[in-house]
Amino acid sequence: MIAEKLAYFFDASDLGSVFEDWPEEVGLALCLDDAGTCEMLLHHHEEGRTVLRKAGALLDRGPGEFAVVPAVEGYPTRRVLFSDEQKLLALVEDEDDLAEMAADYLINYHFEKDRKARERREKEAARAAVQKAPARSSEPFFWRPRLHLSEVRAKRQPRPKAPEIPQGYVPAEAISEVECFFAEGELRIGRRGVRLALAPELVDIKTCTRLVQEVGFRDDLSRFVLPRKAVEGWKPGEPLVIDIPEERFPAGLRARFSGAARVAEVTITAQGVFVAPGAVIPEPEPVPEAKLKAPVRKRRRFLTPVRVAVVLLTGVGLTAGTMINAVETPNLLEAPANLVAFDEGAD
Repeated sequence: MIAEKLAYFFDASDLGSVFEDWPEEVGLALCLDDAGTCEMLLHHHEEGRTVLRKAGALLDRGPGEFAVVPAVEGYPTRRVLFSDEQKLLALVEDEDDLAEMAADYLINYHFEKDRKARERREKEAARAAVQKAPARSSEPFFWRPRLHLSEVRAKRQPRPKAPEIPQGYVPAEAISEVECFFAEGELRIGRRGVRLALAPELVDIKTCTRLVQEVGFRDDLSRFVLPRKAVEGWKPGEPLVIDIPEERFPAGLRARFSGAARVAEVTITAQGVFVAPGAVIPEPEPVPEAKLKAPVRKRRRFLTPVRVAVVLLTGVGLTAGTMINAVETPNLLEAPANLVAFDEGAD
């Protein structure tokens, strides 16, 4: 079918926007078929419809049996969207040496043109001289241009298919011997900014603390990275504290870290220290108030029955001593004292 074959022509102005050194006299034709084959044919702008014959030979079609863009009288054409034209230009741009080949082709074209003109002049001169002897034929020409008009560019070899791995990931073969460490840490807002603590349960006043200014973030802000030198000298299992100025973090992350501390999953490679904030670390459960109260010591009674008895006996002894003393020293005691002693004795 006609629609299955297409010759798309780019002139020098189109190609000059892709290749800086593209010759002004050379154009390019892309010969496409429905099987995905693409042949490239260089041509000079003076060649005219001769190029269509060459394109038909590549497409295995006669005149008028394949579509041509831009439209040419006697050939069907096809409406090509601007986006499709840009895709074709991108296909051409992938051929890095195409501009150099175009320059070589221009040199060869002029050389061939001059050679044919010279041969034509020599033949005309020979006929004008009316020489009986046949003119000596010129030496056979053995020059072979790098890209001749009738030469077709070799079919492009399919490039090896790249691994279907998303950007940011590398194949397993590329990292089989890469050194990496994994550690768990703790993230919180501290006095010096955002604090990352490795092995937080071992952190004390002797733990090394480092201030890091360089920090980078993934596009979705789900993790951040610090330079590898931030953990220089650190060994897995050892405690380490890294402080990053709070203003280096976006407002959303600062708000996220301002609450309770969070788990930090840390991966250390030669490229840097990659930190993925995790879940909130739960606060320790408060001790019930009843357990916090110290046991009340039972207050001992000051006046026990035994102590009361001892006090009473002591009081009786003191009273008796007073009475005896009053009897032995009558001169010192007055009458009321005797009455008191008598009254005590009566009791």
